[in-house]
Amino acid sequence: MCLAVPAQIVSKDGEQAVADLHGNRVEISTALTPEVKLGDWVLIHAGFAIKALDCEEVEETFRVLEDLSYRTQEGGGDATSNR
Repeated sequence: MCLAVPAQIVSKDGEQAVADLHGNRVEISTALTPEVKLGDWVLIHAGFAIKALDCEEVEETFRVLEDLSYRTQEGGGDATSNR
């Protein structure tokens, strides 16, 4: 399964940026989201920022990911088996 995850832009130079992903720094492209700036939250997939996020979207995405993680750990399998 492939997931897009939220991260915060910590540096940007043209279409290249570095994003903080839970303490990990990852190099990404902002070619698909040219409007993002330093400090913005973005949804990252396959090395690209694919969408700028507001704070509510970030919090909701983290809640969903935590729920999926909990369900996976509780059931010992994938998250869909616990629905």
